[in-house]
Order: sequence, then C-alpha cells, then structure tokens
Amino acid sequence: MKDEWIAIEVKIKGELVDLVSAILAEHGCSGTVIEERKLDTFVVPDDDLDPLADYVLKTYFNAVPEPQALVAELEVVFRTIPILENQTFSIQAGPVVDMANWSEDWKQNFLTFHVGDRLVVRPSWEVYNPQSGEVVIEIDPGMAFGTGTHETTQLCLEVIAELLNCPDPPLSMLDVGTGSGILALGAAALGCRDIVANDIDPVACCVARENIKKNHYDGQIEISEYPLEELPGQFDLIVANILAEENVRLRHAFFEHLSPGGWLVLSGILQEKEKLVRDSFSDLSLEPFPSRYRDEWVCLLLRR
Repeated sequence: MKDEWIAIEVKIKGELVDLVSAILAEHGCSGTVIEERKLDTFVVPDDDLDPLADYVLKTYFNAVPEPQALVAELEVVFRTIPILENQTFSIQAGPVVDMANWSEDWKQNFLTFHVGDRLVVRPSWEVYNPQSGEVVIEIDPGMAFGTGTHETTQLCLEVIAELLNCPDPPLSMLDVGTGSGILALGAAALGCRDIVANDIDPVACCVARENIKKNHYDGQIEISEYPLEELPGQFDLIVANILAEENVRLRHAFFEHLSPGGWLVLSGILQEKEKLVRDSFSDLSLEPFPSRYRDEWVCLLLRR
C-alpha cells in the first residue's frame, strides 16, 4: 500500500452514481464515498438516491505527481461512455492524504472531557490525574458507538449525572442500545449499583464487555443481548440513546420496565422529530420534563 493517496471529487447526478463508481473502480481507485448524503448513527439512511439530485463522489487514488493529469484522463474516459457524453458533471483534485497522519488524525477529535462536577471521560492514550471527588472512565473510539463525543451521548451523560446527584438517586438502570457501554459505565462510576447494559448487536456487547472489564465495573454492570421485550424486571432509570423511531416502537416496553417513580431518558432524536416522540408517549402515565438541546439533537426526560 502506498503511503499517500489523492482524493478526486466527481459531481454527478444520482442516476449515474453506480455507473461512475464502477468506472472509477476500473481505473484504479481504492474506494468511493458519497459526500453529499448526510449520514448519522441516529438517522436511518435512505438507500435510494434521488436520480435528479447532484451528489459528490470522493474517490481515492494512489498519489501522482500531476493530479490535474489524472483529472484530465478521467474526463476523457467519462466522455467515451455514451450515456455520459451529454451529461453535466465536474471532476476536481482534492488534497493528498498521508496515511500515517490519517491513521492518527481521528484521535484529535476525542480528548478528555468532563460531565458535571464529578465524571471524567478519557481515551486510553491520555493521562489524567483526577481531582478530589472525581471519577474517571476510559473509553476508546472506533469500537462501537459511544465515545461521549456525540451530542446525544453527552446529553444522556449529563442527565444521568444530575439524577444520580439527587437526594433520592436511582439504584438500578437499564441502558438500551448500550454500544460501547459508555452510559452504563458513567452511571456505575457515579454510584448506580445495579445496571443492565442491553444491545441486540453481539459485536457491541463484546465491546461493552471489554470496556466494563477494563474499567473494573464487572460487579455492577450486566451485559444482556436479549430483546428488550424479553428482559425481566423493572428499573429506576431507563436510558435509550437510539433512533427516534425505535424509541417510539419500544415505548410500551419502556413503560413496563420502568419502576413507579422511575426516570426515562430518551435521546438519539433530531429536534425535528421531538414532537413525534413526545406525542407517541402522551398516552402513557409519564410526567414530561423540559427537553435538553444540543445542536440539532434533543434529549427527553419523563417520569412514571
């Protein structure tokens, strides 16, 4: 593998994306991504491209001394394809990417951070000396969803920290869609004694189990791969940082698993879907509390 790659960006109509991607692959690209589609862990991607909309394909080639020559070569190739002959498209060279730097760059986006007055979340490569009263959990990105950097995760951690700082804190918690286990770990570090970290993804459960063991909370956190509907028991606190539509689908299961007086924290919800989720829970005996917002995301708090 070469140490450097060059990004070539092609702007094309949706109906031609598959064809152009295939042509790029035949001419030596190492991978192609669609840059114009907004993808997020909490947004279900639409598998169908709008045939008339413009999309930017970012594709990577081995770095060459003359990037514009590569662009010109691709333009000639495209014009020889009959279906592309009269189409409007653009090709331009992007930056050269150094693989050694690229493999380390993602670490710059995950630094040690604080949640409330006590909880500290750090990656393994950073050293942090806790102050009096602080508790530290260690999470590395790239394993499963949940490093604490996403707005929804931070909102959930903040609510968990506040609830566990109350005079009558929840003693048991169910973390639905645990991912890396960060919410369960944060709750355990802040004193919640009995936690079930639930995820139907075996890979996520494996990652969560490793993180829990690494942080020495095996005795407080149990990993469960059962579907929520099959889990036994009730909990003082349920946190679900999942798709808005999944929050709606599971609302009755949440209610059944929530102890009287228990708290329900819902996130993974875009602000534009807040009303959808709130309306879906309106027929349950749950007291709503003010929403928390960060950027385009919202976190809902309800109590039975």
